Amino acid sequence: MRKLRAAGLGAASLLFLAGTSLAQERGFYAGYTASAELFDATFSKSVDNTDPDTLVPEPRRGMVFSDRDSADTVDLAVGFVGGYRAPLGDGGAYLSTEVDVMFHSGEPDGRLVGVGTSPERNQLGESWPDAWSLDKRRSYGLTLRLGFGESQDMNIYMLGGVRLFKARFSTTFEGCMTAEPCSPSEFVSGTDGRDVDPIATTWGLGLEKRFGSGEYARRIALRFEAAYNQYGDESWVADFPEVGVTVPSMVEAEGIGVTVSMVRLFGAAD
Repeated sequence: MRKLRAAGLGAASLLFLAGTSLAQERGFYAGYTASAELFDATFSKSVDNTDPDTLVPEPRRGMVFSDRDSADTVDLAVGFVGGYRAPLGDGGAYLSTEVDVMFHSGEPDGRLVGVGTSPERNQLGESWPDAWSLDKRRSYGLTLRLGFGESQDMNIYMLGGVRLFKARFSTTFEGCMTAEPCSPSEFVSGTDGRDVDPIATTWGLGLEKRFGSGEYARRIALRFEAAYNQYGDESWVADFPEVGVTVPSMVEAEGIGVTVSMVRLFGAAD
């Protein structure tokens, strides 16, 4: 939440700086975008057996077992962008506010090691060696870009924004749910999934090249960006009152990526 507040304050500051320029030339733009991101996710799970009425037997009774696993993948995404751009003075600087929708293909997956006192860590009260995955499906972004440079045909800019992701987290489990030790043939198994909606803060740098001829003179912009994304943590607690066990879990993630966009500007000519 502190990062989101900082992003909001930064956006408000940029908008305030642009306030005196809104009476000048302004224009909308729209286009296509594609990105590749090295996306790293971490799944953390604890199995809490400290409930006085837990059915977990000794020596695990009263203990907490914690496990953690990380995985990464290259997330490829494509989407659409639309924005509004206004100049800041006469030096070639500008401020743009942009929204976009992206469709993702990244899905890191891994498996917990398992933590407990039995050889396979699959008995009641242990952290079972679950397989897990995080499927990034789509996202919605709001980004501010502050550009500067002497050349109107090529300039560099800073960017900052927030992005809401729609993703699916899944685990596959197998283990014992009774106080008496189970053999592998007595294990329960299944898959559990939940929708997660992490919000990421984004910071980066970009380079824009404008080109075109005739009526499209300097109306087409090609952008190259590099950015760091910090995703907000998603946490939840699974409760098993029939055996007196609770399982707090958390997913956290970060990524660094590059983006290429091509947009068409619709404002009046400079």
